[in-house]
Amino acid sequence: MQLQSTQIVHLVDPIGHEIGQIEIERTEGSLIFGRFVPGPAFSGVQHLFQAFEEAVDVQALSVVEELDAAIAALGLRLYTPSDSQYIETHDVQIWSDGGVTCRVDNTTVSAKNGSLENRPPVQTEDESSSLTNRSN
Repeated sequence: MQLQSTQIVHLVDPIGHEIGQIEIERTEGSLIFGRFVPGPAFSGVQHLFQAFEEAVDVQALSVVEELDAAIAALGLRLYTPSDSQYIETHDVQIWSDGGVTCRVDNTTVSAKNGSLENRPPVQTEDESSSLTNRSN
Protein backbone atom coordinates (compact mmCIF):
# COMPACT_ATOMS: atom_id res chain seq x y z
CA MET A 1 0.00 0.00 0.00
CA GLN A 2 1.28 3.47 -0.80
CA LEU A 3 0.21 6.78 0.71
CA GLN A 4 0.38 9.67 -1.75
CA SER A 5 0.12 13.44 -1.82
CA THR A 6 -3.46 14.72 -2.18
CA GLN A 7 -4.80 11.39 -0.87
CA ILE A 8 -7.48 11.80 1.80
CA VAL A 9 -7.38 9.44 4.77
CA HIS A 10 -9.50 9.30 7.91
CA LEU A 11 -8.05 9.58 11.40
CA VAL A 12 -10.04 7.25 13.64
CA ASP A 13 -9.93 5.87 17.17
CA PRO A 14 -9.88 2.12 17.89
CA ILE A 15 -13.68 1.98 17.91
CA GLY A 16 -13.88 3.69 14.51
CA HIS A 17 -15.05 7.13 15.61
CA GLU A 18 -13.83 9.66 13.07
CA ILE A 19 -11.52 12.22 14.64
CA GLY A 20 -11.12 13.91 11.27
CA GLN A 21 -9.82 13.69 7.75
CA ILE A 22 -6.28 14.31 6.59
CA GLU A 23 -5.40 15.47 3.10
CA ILE A 24 -1.81 14.35 2.67
CA GLU A 25 0.40 17.18 1.41
CA ARG A 26 3.77 15.44 1.48
CA THR A 27 5.69 12.61 3.06
CA GLU A 28 9.22 12.28 4.39
CA GLY A 29 10.03 8.66 5.10
CA SER A 30 7.31 7.41 7.45
CA LEU A 31 6.29 10.97 8.41
CA ILE A 32 3.07 12.33 6.90
CA PHE A 33 2.33 16.05 6.62
CA GLY A 34 -1.17 17.21 5.81
CA ARG A 35 -4.19 19.40 6.37
CA PHE A 36 -6.66 18.36 9.05
CA VAL A 37 -10.43 18.74 8.86
CA PRO A 38 -12.07 17.94 12.22
CA GLY A 39 -14.63 15.14 12.33
CA PRO A 40 -17.49 14.44 14.71
CA ALA A 41 -15.31 12.93 17.47
CA PHE A 42 -12.61 15.63 17.45
CA SER A 43 -14.28 17.71 20.16
CA GLY A 44 -13.64 14.88 22.64
CA VAL A 45 -9.85 14.98 22.13
CA GLN A 46 -9.25 18.54 20.94
CA HIS A 47 -8.18 19.70 24.41
CA LEU A 48 -5.21 17.29 24.36
CA PHE A 49 -3.90 18.66 21.08
CA GLN A 50 -4.41 22.28 22.19
CA ALA A 51 -2.59 21.64 25.47
CA PHE A 52 0.20 19.86 23.57
CA GLU A 53 0.64 22.85 21.25
CA GLU A 54 0.68 25.28 24.18
CA ALA A 55 3.30 23.16 26.00
CA VAL A 56 5.45 23.03 22.86
CA ASP A 57 5.21 26.82 22.49
CA VAL A 58 6.52 27.42 26.02
CA GLN A 59 8.98 24.50 25.80
CA ALA A 60 7.51 22.72 28.82
CA LEU A 61 9.18 19.44 27.92
CA SER A 62 7.86 17.35 30.80
CA VAL A 63 4.31 18.45 29.98
CA VAL A 64 4.92 17.73 26.28
CA GLU A 65 5.99 14.18 27.20
CA GLU A 66 2.88 13.64 29.36
CA LEU A 67 0.55 14.93 26.66
CA ASP A 68 2.34 12.94 23.98
CA ALA A 69 1.74 9.80 26.06
CA ALA A 70 -1.94 10.72 26.52
CA ILE A 71 -2.35 11.26 22.77
CA ALA A 72 -0.58 7.95 22.02
CA ALA A 73 -2.94 6.19 24.45
CA LEU A 74 -5.86 7.22 22.22
CA GLY A 75 -4.74 4.52 19.76
CA LEU A 76 -5.40 6.67 16.69
CA ARG A 77 -4.90 5.16 13.26
CA LEU A 78 -5.49 6.04 9.65
CA TYR A 79 -8.24 4.50 7.58
CA THR A 80 -7.88 4.44 3.80
CA PRO A 81 -11.36 4.18 2.25
CA SER A 82 -10.00 3.27 -1.20
CA ASP A 83 -8.78 -0.13 0.01
CA SER A 84 -10.59 -0.39 3.37
CA GLN A 85 -7.38 -0.68 5.40
CA TYR A 86 -6.29 0.68 8.76
CA ILE A 87 -2.72 1.90 9.21
CA GLU A 88 -1.23 2.09 12.69
CA THR A 89 0.10 5.55 13.54
CA HIS A 90 2.08 7.26 16.26
CA ASP A 91 3.33 10.76 17.03
CA VAL A 92 0.03 12.30 15.89
CA GLN A 93 0.14 16.08 16.20
CA ILE A 94 -2.79 18.28 15.21
CA TRP A 95 -2.10 22.02 15.23
CA SER A 96 -4.49 24.94 15.61
CA ASP A 97 -3.61 26.20 12.11
CA GLY A 98 -5.04 23.00 10.58
CA GLY A 99 -1.70 21.29 10.06
CA VAL A 100 -1.23 17.67 11.06
CA THR A 101 1.69 15.29 11.19
CA CYS A 102 1.93 11.64 12.11
CA ARG A 103 4.17 8.65 11.58
CA VAL A 104 2.87 5.47 10.01
CA ASP A 105 3.84 1.95 10.95
CA ASN A 106 4.34 -0.87 8.51
CA THR A 107 1.55 -2.86 10.15
CA THR A 108 -1.79 -2.94 8.38
CA VAL A 109 -4.98 -3.91 10.17
CA SER A 110 -7.73 -5.73 8.31
CA ALA A 111 -10.98 -3.83 7.95
CA LYS A 112 -12.91 -7.11 8.22
CA ASN A 113 -12.08 -8.12 11.76
CA GLY A 114 -9.54 -5.59 13.04
CA SER A 115 -6.78 -8.20 13.24
CA LEU A 116 -3.20 -7.58 12.24
CA GLU A 117 -2.27 -8.99 8.86
CA ASN A 118 0.99 -9.69 7.14
CA ARG A 119 0.88 -7.23 4.28
CA PRO A 120 3.50 -5.40 2.29
CA PRO A 121 4.87 -2.44 4.24
CA VAL A 122 3.08 0.87 3.91
CA GLN A 123 5.14 3.06 1.64
CA THR A 124 4.88 6.78 1.44
CA GLU A 125 5.28 8.47 -1.91
CA ASP A 126 8.72 9.69 -0.82
CA GLU A 127 9.96 6.17 -0.03
CA SER A 128 8.60 4.77 -3.27
CA SER A 129 10.42 7.30 -5.45
CA SER A 130 13.71 6.81 -3.60
CA LEU A 131 13.47 3.04 -4.14
CA THR A 132 12.88 3.61 -7.86
CA ASN A 133 15.86 5.98 -8.06
CA ARG A 134 18.15 3.45 -6.33
CA SER A 135 17.27 0.71 -8.79
CA ASN A 136 18.08 2.90 -11.83
